[in-house]
Amino acid sequence: MDRNKLVRTILLLIVVVCFGYFIYYYLVANGSREQASSLSQMTQNREEGEDVVIYESGSKKINVYNTSDRILPKYKSLYKKNKNLIGWIKIDDTNIDYPVMKSVNGNGNFYLDHDYDGKDDRNGTLFMDDACDPTGSSDNLIIYGHNMKSGLMFGGLDSYKSEAFYEKHKRVRFDTIYSEGIYEVAFAFQSRLYSEADITFKYYQFIEPNSQEEFDSGIRQMQELSLYDTGAEIQYGDQLLTLSTCDYDEANGRFVVVCKRVQ
Repeated sequence: MDRNKLVRTILLLIVVVCFGYFIYYYLVANGSREQASSLSQMTQNREEGEDVVIYESGSKKINVYNTSDRILPKYKSLYKKNKNLIGWIKIDDTNIDYPVMKSVNGNGNFYLDHDYDGKDDRNGTLFMDDACDPTGSSDNLIIYGHNMKSGLMFGGLDSYKSEAFYEKHKRVRFDTIYSEGIYEVAFAFQSRLYSEADITFKYYQFIEPNSQEEFDSGIRQMQELSLYDTGAEIQYGDQLLTLSTCDYDEANGRFVVVCKRVQ
């Protein structure tokens, strides 16, 4: 009897712990949804203002913006709230409708586990690769986000593994705080993080190719990796947008969607 009682007690504790974790997970996810909704509403408040200097990311001069640049009125309120804001991404009929951040102190991983306000959050926030220059000099802008089971952040990005999903969601809106942009999905593929010693195409290093030959080579690599043919034609000089999240099919796996700017 004592043994049966002990087993029942242990099972009860397991149930209580699991239930508590479920409640915690729900509260965190719900808080992230409410924050995203609140921030989205702020973009509707168009605010005029003076030109500003954005920020400096470490010693990288490509991330210094001068006073001749102007923030779009719909993003001024959000920028005043957090000067790490660099843009906003939205894919219609999905949960992807979030601000995109870029760490001011050069810590590119800060937003892996912090929310828009800089508070600890296991969902993190979408953020741009530290090496990218959103003012236009980078050929490819890379945005990272967690693949959350709740569907938050880039939790739904791997829906692009399905060509049928792609057919209904070909376009991605990504605005920097300076200019609006519309992109069309060109490639969707699975990859992984490689070691420095691995001699292979690493999509996360394809940001500013040194030549047209290097650019064309990267495009061919991604085209070969793509799960289906979108018919996209990409030429040297086109602006690319890459969305990257975890892929659980293999260790250190990544799922990647590459888009071409059309507007």
